[in-house]
Amino acid sequence: MRRIFYTLTLGILIISWLFQGGCATDSSVGREAGRGAAYGAVGGAVAGAVTSLIFGGSVIGGAASGAAIGAASGAATGAVAGSVADSDRKKMEAKASEPPKPGGPKTGPDPKYVELQKEIGKKNFEAATLLAECRHREAIGAAEESYAATQDPKQRLYALFLKAAAAEESGNKELSGSIYAKIAQEDPGRGNAEKARSDTLEGIMKIQKIRQEHGLSPLCK
Repeated sequence: MRRIFYTLTLGILIISWLFQGGCATDSSVGREAGRGAAYGAVGGAVAGAVTSLIFGGSVIGGAASGAAIGAASGAATGAVAGSVADSDRKKMEAKASEPPKPGGPKTGPDPKYVELQKEIGKKNFEAATLLAECRHREAIGAAEESYAATQDPKQRLYALFLKAAAAEESGNKELSGSIYAKIAQEDPGRGNAEKARSDTLEGIMKIQKIRQEHGLSPLCK
């Protein structure tokens, strides 16, 4: 009788533990999706703004569409941990966990996401997200991979600008200077290296503004 009672008790405890573990897993998945949406929104906004800066078009429109598609992609891929301050991260996660407002943006896949990623390249989109999160070294690495992996002049130019912005903002003047010269060689119609640097600095200002608009500190800490 004792053995039966012991077996039943152990079974109940195991089932209870599994149930709690399952709930925790679901909760964790939900949190990761929320974080991913928050970080994806910043990365998407940066990608859209940089696209507008390099190739023309409405900067505001580019940033807005980038934010929408970034939220969708970020929610699917999960959060990207970076050198974002803890206080900033908590603000973003709290914002991401808020219930959607009536008439607000849809969270499902957005065809604009597919179009932008196709336009600038998947690795460039990743580099833009890393740059938004102040992960400069990794952003430079992703941009280098993108540059080496494609012969598309548009994507190569985009990769160079992202790499230059990450180098410039992180204080690596030697690297950024070499990239500006390469941008001038890659696209002579844009002007000389000084013009490339001016465009990059303008892009960094926009990136910092986007961080601030998404509840982050504009300057990397």
